[in-house]
Amino acid sequence: MSGFRRRLIFSILLLVLLTSFSYFLFLFEITNEILSVETIEELRRIVIISGLAITTVAVIGALSISFLLTRRITRPIEELSKAVKAITKGEFDQHIKAHSYAEVEELIFNFNYMAQQLKKLHQETKRHSRDLELVAQNRTKELSYIYKISREVSSSLELDEVLDAVVKRTTEALNLRICAILLVDEITEDSLHVVRSQGMNIKRIEKHPLKQGEGISGWVWDHKEALLVKDVDQDPRLIERKKEKYYTGGIIAVPLEAKGKTIGVIIGNNKVDGGQFKKDDLLLLTEIANESAVALENALLYKSLKQVYVHTISALAGALDAKDHYTRSHSENVTRYAVAIAKEMGLDDAQIELIRQACQLHDLGKIGIHDYILSKKGKLSPEEWEEIRAHALRGAQILQPIGFLNEVAELVRQHHERYDGSGYPLRLSGQDIQLGARIMAVADSFDAMVSERPYRKAFALSKAIAELKTNSGTQFDPGIVKIFLKVLDKNPELIRESE
Repeated sequence: MSGFRRRLIFSILLLVLLTSFSYFLFLFEITNEILSVETIEELRRIVIISGLAITTVAVIGALSISFLLTRRITRPIEELSKAVKAITKGEFDQHIKAHSYAEVEELIFNFNYMAQQLKKLHQETKRHSRDLELVAQNRTKELSYIYKISREVSSSLELDEVLDAVVKRTTEALNLRICAILLVDEITEDSLHVVRSQGMNIKRIEKHPLKQGEGISGWVWDHKEALLVKDVDQDPRLIERKKEKYYTGGIIAVPLEAKGKTIGVIIGNNKVDGGQFKKDDLLLLTEIANESAVALENALLYKSLKQVYVHTISALAGALDAKDHYTRSHSENVTRYAVAIAKEMGLDDAQIELIRQACQLHDLGKIGIHDYILSKKGKLSPEEWEEIRAHALRGAQILQPIGFLNEVAELVRQHHERYDGSGYPLRLSGQDIQLGARIMAVADSFDAMVSERPYRKAFALSKAIAELKTNSGTQFDPGIVKIFLKVLDKNPELIRESE
């Protein structure tokens, strides 16, 4: 039997006993009056009064016991109700003191246990939520870097631009001190070369190729698997690092694979904040490598294709030089002078390479000019002179359809423009003429002057220099003439090489 039922039966029995005791006590008190009653009416009055008194006592007793019993139940239920409402508002620090019947006490105990469990669950959920939020933020950041890399590398076919984008974004994404890309030699395919790096001097290491299996990069290339090392000086696989002594501490490295072929390796060395590399870092670098490898392979193919085009067209230009004794080696000489000027001016490698290609192809348009005009010893007729003048435009027209040679074609088109605007074919002047074309104009004219032609002997060096000075500011950019004369003074071997 439950505690509540026992208390209820005990209370009823107590009420009966109290009522009976009150009744007998009352009867005892009024016995004398009952015995001395003379009439029925008086007896009836006494009985009614006694009944009312007994009933009143019984009702008061019953109400008192009911109130006590009810209060013992309702008070904890009220507290329980308030606590439940607090929990629904997220206030989990609830605890009810149990001073009631066993059933209610059990309910309160279960509630308190539930509240504690809910509090723990809520705290655990908040902790997991923070962890998930942090993971989501990190993953979003990683995906952002991967998207940036994918967008940048896919927007260009130029190898240098792709390499720059990959190294820059990888360094940012992984917070690296050093990042390097090594590519397999395109010709021999038996060695790795550092082609781009950040955080170390590439000039110091690019001349030291690595064989397959040699050093850290060679190990990754040979095994074709990603590598995570906390300390390269302690890893037994990498004790014999030989030429890669510039790597210290933690390393992550991933092979660059495209179309089932390993074309290189990408390496990250040490974090800027001093932290250790984790599996998540290696996973991110692997994803970057997967995105980058295809773009690098396409850039390498594009570079190869460009070289084929340039070699083909250079062969045509070489054929032109071969059939004309007087212009033989002219393109090489012009290239040598122009590149020397460009380097003295501090132009970047891309600009120098553009000028180099334009110089090699600048007379390509002469391939359509009759041999008798090119080798004529006498004065050219107006018609023949117009034929000669057309070669700059024709050369540009030959190169124009080849998309990656558009800039080269423009330099070829402009290399006979004059600084004062009296040149051809566009009559451009001053800074409107591209810098590369102004450099080519000086180099081309100088080599023409110091070389023998059908219609005249070669100029002496002093006379050629005097001509450059005389025409500075009219035919030639005066600043470039000044730089070229400085180059000749510093490097007199340029003339001997041309001879």
